[in-house]
Amino acid sequence: MLIPVEFERLLDKDWREAAVHGGRYSLKSHTVARILILRARQKKTRVACFRELQNSIADSSHQLLSDLIEEFELTDFKVTDKSIINTVNGSDFIFKGLHRNEQSVKSTEGIDVAWVEEAQTVSEKSLEVLTPTVRKDGSQIIYTYNRLEEEDPVHKRLILEGRPNTLVINVNYDIALKYKLMPDSVRLEMEDDKKRRPDLYKHKWLGEPEHLIASRIYKDWAIIDDIPHEARLERYGLDFGYHPDPAACVAIYYYNGGYILDEVFYQLEMPNREIAQTLKNRKRKALTIADNAEPKSIAEVKLYGVNVAPCVKGADSKRQGIKAVQDEQISVTKRSLNIVKEYRKYLWKVDKEGKIVAGETDDKCPDHTMDAIRYGMNSLTTIMRKREIALATPSWIGAIQTKKNTRRGR
Repeated sequence: MLIPVEFERLLDKDWREAAVHGGRYSLKSHTVARILILRARQKKTRVACFRELQNSIADSSHQLLSDLIEEFELTDFKVTDKSIINTVNGSDFIFKGLHRNEQSVKSTEGIDVAWVEEAQTVSEKSLEVLTPTVRKDGSQIIYTYNRLEEEDPVHKRLILEGRPNTLVINVNYDIALKYKLMPDSVRLEMEDDKKRRPDLYKHKWLGEPEHLIASRIYKDWAIIDDIPHEARLERYGLDFGYHPDPAACVAIYYYNGGYILDEVFYQLEMPNREIAQTLKNRKRKALTIADNAEPKSIAEVKLYGVNVAPCVKGADSKRQGIKAVQDEQISVTKRSLNIVKEYRKYLWKVDKEGKIVAGETDDKCPDHTMDAIRYGMNSLTTIMRKREIALATPSWIGAIQTKKNTRRGR
């Protein structure tokens, strides 16, 4: 079982917390998983695998660990659908989400090593719950992450502020190249990004914070825990899909001068009947604005009883729609995983010289929720602009216009 020498300090016991960060394909997760398996074979060890959000075991590190156990034929481990246990010495792996799971996390006893995967998404509150929970003498916490922002809570805690006995390991794809563990398909993708998308390359492959990417379309969206009770549902935005593209639907709420986005569904092979049923079953009702390129699908969803209308498209409508979203204060619920993922990867197209191509989005970026948001938001901002014009127009102008229309027989 190969352990790159760059990670060997993780086998030592003289540190309390370890920040293992860097870009894609730097072997962070695979190496940490191997090290934890080795440690669990050496002596009885309780390993707790955490993520900020874990709706099911499929969202955890369980699959990676079980794949390695199978690959190396480690027959001393028993793998179930919820846990992994070493049948020789009693070591075990448990899997939990941190968000809104405070009591369950606090009650987890006897942790020797905690592994926090995708730690860039972990909130400050979750960190405050986790660190005193892993309190056994000699216990350790390993955080693996790719930075999103300059002050991600985990990076701020361990790197910018610093903590006693902290181990820092910063690695990138050159580790995979060194040990000949990068497939040619991935290497070619990396080289293409480096040549044609320098900003994306810096974040994706070198682990630099995303806000430094000049070609990002949307910036400064806030990630919030939930929708306030006072928020008013205004629209649903719907982007049709089936396969290979998913259908995506986003609820759009108005609150305190800005808009809140909440993911309704993001699903492959979702028939129009199911789309309609999902929208009809929502407690809060609102007009759904859908992609006008699918008139048959709109007609079918409407036939099932959903209040749906096509979006308005025209010359330069995509750029104008994006501008309408950019002009607003936007928040996203933390559970909207696909919105957050696409928001962070939604980029303007960049030419061979690294210059942004005005109005053109990068065709490699996922945009299903982004399109749904644009359809719904553009309809709202158009209405808002008309209302503002109406309110700003003196009443005597409106009276004159009414008289003119009457004379013309309108």
